[in-house]
Amino acid sequence: MMSNLDGSDEQASPCKRLCIRPNGDTTSPDVIQNGINWQDWNNDQLISKMRSEGLDENIVLIFENYKSTGRDLKGLTVDALMTMGAKSYIDCMSILKVLGSIGAVDKLEEKYSKVFNDPIHGHIEVHPACIAIIDTPQFQRLRYLKQLGMCYFVFPGAAHNRFEHSLGVYYLAGQFVRILRQNQPYLGITDKDILCVEIAGLCHDLGHGPFSHLFDGKFMPAVNPARKWKHEKASLDMLDYLIADNQLMEPGGALHQYGIDQTDIIFIKEQIYGPLDVSYSIGDGILKGRPKHKHYLYEIVSNKRNEIDVDKWDYFARDCHHLGIQQNFDHFRFMKFARVIEHEGSWQICTRDKEIGNLYNMFYTRYTLHRTAYQHRVSSAIETMVAHALIKANDHLEFFRKDGTTCKMSECIDDMSVYSELTDEVIFKILYSESQENDMKEAKSIIQRIFNRDLYVCVCQSKPVDAQSFKWTTDEIRAEVLEKARAAEGGQVTEADLVVQITYLDFGMKHQNPVERLLVYSKSEPDKARYLPKIEASRVLGPLTFSELLIRVLSCKKEKSSAIEKAAKQWCEEKLMKLVSDGWENQILLTPPKEPTEAVGNKTPVTAGKQRSLFSSFSTVHI
Repeated sequence: MMSNLDGSDEQASPCKRLCIRPNGDTTSPDVIQNGINWQDWNNDQLISKMRSEGLDENIVLIFENYKSTGRDLKGLTVDALMTMGAKSYIDCMSILKVLGSIGAVDKLEEKYSKVFNDPIHGHIEVHPACIAIIDTPQFQRLRYLKQLGMCYFVFPGAAHNRFEHSLGVYYLAGQFVRILRQNQPYLGITDKDILCVEIAGLCHDLGHGPFSHLFDGKFMPAVNPARKWKHEKASLDMLDYLIADNQLMEPGGALHQYGIDQTDIIFIKEQIYGPLDVSYSIGDGILKGRPKHKHYLYEIVSNKRNEIDVDKWDYFARDCHHLGIQQNFDHFRFMKFARVIEHEGSWQICTRDKEIGNLYNMFYTRYTLHRTAYQHRVSSAIETMVAHALIKANDHLEFFRKDGTTCKMSECIDDMSVYSELTDEVIFKILYSESQENDMKEAKSIIQRIFNRDLYVCVCQSKPVDAQSFKWTTDEIRAEVLEKARAAEGGQVTEADLVVQITYLDFGMKHQNPVERLLVYSKSEPDKARYLPKIEASRVLGPLTFSELLIRVLSCKKEKSSAIEKAAKQWCEEKLMKLVSDGWENQILLTPPKEPTEAVGNKTPVTAGKQRSLFSSFSTVHI
């Protein structure tokens, strides 16, 4: 049952909050508005109450036939109601909602919630409406999607899945919005607002494909480059399918039962994706799920403004735990100091100016995870191998729609009933396929190589002096390296023998400092928001630069690794790139250029002396 509380009643006792009436009456739980204890109701008073709450007449007749009184209500259960003559579970829920409103039974949220024991956040109590979402095949699919994809093949502890991550985001989203309501009750955050934010946190990753971001980042662009598709779009489609397939918005459905309407569904989707139009593409930029004075709620699950949101907080904590990496960011401290302040007509979540150090810990944690694990050279090589296998197998794997027709793997994104069956286990579908097609044989061979640890080899890592002026594409680099390798090996190296990767490591906003996009307040002026001056935002704690770029060259065949390595390093020397060892911070300056003037990147001519100066002044991200 949805409460009629507003934020000002957050501190009320459970009994007091249980019995607040729509008109604001706060009588004790055993007293109705006319001063009569519900336990003292006679049958006529009980029937009158049932009818006034709009219960179906067939339900009212149950209590009329049994001559029930108020004393018979305490402790009623679904089993007892079915024995009395209730015809369905939905009828029982309707009765228990009315009894909960007068205090005769526990609140349904408390009675039908469940507790999950999470290794990161401890015991998480989950709302019954969210339990209904979790207990669907579409959500249970997340158990079979590794959170870190192929990192598991490098870090044995990284075996956690998107299922538990989604529970963690649900929990943090609920905690954050409740703290905002407790600290600023005048914001008018309702119970339904909280539930919608929690559902958005729970469902934000519903649309992820196999192997983390590999599916939408490498596979889909390769097989269908003209289509701009992201997993967030699939999350909206999957949410629609989940709701319809399980009738959650039908009368008596779990979401409908707790007061969720179509405007709330729009609000939930906008939290995941941003402003929408009817086709779920980026619309007119107007958020329609909540009025403008509540737009700060959109900054909790997926913060498009400055990348500070509970989704990142959970995967930072969870990934660090499973990878064995220490993190210093305290998300609960950030929540405690967060305030909603209006600034130039926009209501935003702000933090204390003294919390900048804690925020830099957050962004540095992100950078460290990417540098150490997400972009690890071996896991990146394995991801490339899986991407190659999926691309080759795409035309030969069959997935069955509900009508019995088949589709390719890349076409699953248009039918959520098929997409809901697409998980990380697709590699075994490839491995055990009986297809004799050449592409399928090659795909099987690549997967078998992964299990035999016969992996693509990273033969060269380098970085430009100035990442912002770097203009080459992967195709351009590969063509030049390939030309040099062929010249040295007499044409024995083919385009399929090497892969070039360009990886960006940053604080989430490319070359910008995200801290400069965050509004802060001071202790002396808690309701006045301001942006930190650039010099203050990047004071002693701030890094010198907020992004770095890494170029990797991979050899797909070990017997050709030597030739490709020589060609790649020759290319780096000509372009004045810096080689990078596995330590990342250990840059090695190549042989100085022979001519007094060389080109940095493909644009700016500099002297050899200026080149050495650039090398010495360039710094990796550090704190």
